[in-house]
Amino acid sequence: MTIKETSLASSAISTIETKFGSLYFFENFLITEISEGTVVGKKEFAKIFDLCQDIFGAEKPFGIVSHRLHPYSVNLFELIPIAKKFDSVIANAVVAYTDISVKNFELEKRLLNFKGKFFNNLESAVTWTDKEIEKSK
Repeated sequence: MTIKETSLASSAISTIETKFGSLYFFENFLITEISEGTVVGKKEFAKIFDLCQDIFGAEKPFGIVSHRLHPYSVNLFELIPIAKKFDSVIANAVVAYTDISVKNFELEKRLLNFKGKFFNNLESAVTWTDKEIEKSK
């Protein structure tokens, strides 16, 4: 079920459709739904970063929830050098429904050195992300 099909959709402050997926911005976090078969690399990461800067500002801490409905790849070699740009990201939750998505997340978490947690449902991921942001204030 996509974000558009949940009660969360009505509380989004902005929804942006990109070539690589849908981005749903809320007061304190972003939910991404990347399109099937996409390779998320420097270009996509930079676009997400720029949009986060525009919506959250440069100093506001926020969270990211990756709602992994579809299989896609992350080019870690392109992301490692620019990952520090996301210093404002307090929490990174991943909602995944396959074993491979969970394993990929664990690798991303280690190599990109971010605070993250795996969930098997969107509601738990959003709740955890909100709590982590509140703790950081």
